Amino acid sequence: MYKYIIKRLLMMIPVLLGVTFIVFFILNVSPGDPAAMILGDRASAEALAMKREELGLNDPLLIRYFNYIVDMLHGDLGTSYKNSLSVWEQVTERFPNTAILALCGICVALIIGIPTGIISAKKQYSIMDNCSMVLALIGVSMPVFWLGLLLVIVFSLNLGWLPSQGMGSGGMELVKSLILPSITLGTMSAATITRMTRSSMLEVIRQDYISTARAKGVSERTVTMKHMLRNALIPIVTAVGLQFGSLLGGAMLTETVFSWPGLGRLMVDSIKSKDIPMVLGSVVFMAVMFSVVNLAVDIIYAYIDPRIKSQYKKK
Repeated sequence: MYKYIIKRLLMMIPVLLGVTFIVFFILNVSPGDPAAMILGDRASAEALAMKREELGLNDPLLIRYFNYIVDMLHGDLGTSYKNSLSVWEQVTERFPNTAILALCGICVALIIGIPTGIISAKKQYSIMDNCSMVLALIGVSMPVFWLGLLLVIVFSLNLGWLPSQGMGSGGMELVKSLILPSITLGTMSAATITRMTRSSMLEVIRQDYISTARAKGVSERTVTMKHMLRNALIPIVTAVGLQFGSLLGGAMLTETVFSWPGLGRLMVDSIKSKDIPMVLGSVVFMAVMFSVVNLAVDIIYAYIDPRIKSQYKKK
């Protein structure tokens, strides 16, 4: 098991190198001069030339990338072009806010998705099954920013029940500020989890051991939770893990709509100002978190299915 974990951690190295190179290349060839964005449009040509030299922008692309990787291996993600603050400090300051929002979003998705998927599978082709699948299709297809704006219009502007922007300072204010972005973020994931739960349950529901359990007089609730759901968990856990990783790295639109002070919004602002070190630092951090979530999902497999744990031991 430990060998497998170490192997997966080592596999993260080429992933991070590939992600950083692609983002580094795209940011450096895209239009816009970081020196001009830092000094402003009225800066003289001499000042711009000095700033480019100071930032190392005159060096070849591969040399700059190599220098960035060397600094990153020493724990230095660079300094922001925009405010001259440490990228690491700003990323780690914003990430907990994104993590809170992602956790609440995935909780909303689980509360909606798993029960709906179970009921749809047990009542296949019924009116409830058809309605839930239509709603799931709408949830997958619905743009996140449109749903967020719709919730703001209804619950903030018209009803005045919940705040439309920002993060509450604590207690009930924090809870209230989390409701709308969590629902927005969790709706698409809930639709995906619903469909995956239904498909997995349908593969299990007609197995012989399910009929045997019912013939022995086991209660329907026990059959559903212990025999059906547990044996259908592997695909569901995979979907939940991927969705949670996506929420950690893909909350940019939601954070922008609700002015949530998270890592996604920081990335959007950094992309607009072409703050290359900040964008790269955020991408590296998100890639690491996504890889860690996938590793955690693989470890959870071992506790769901003992056969997988024995395979890990062999590795």
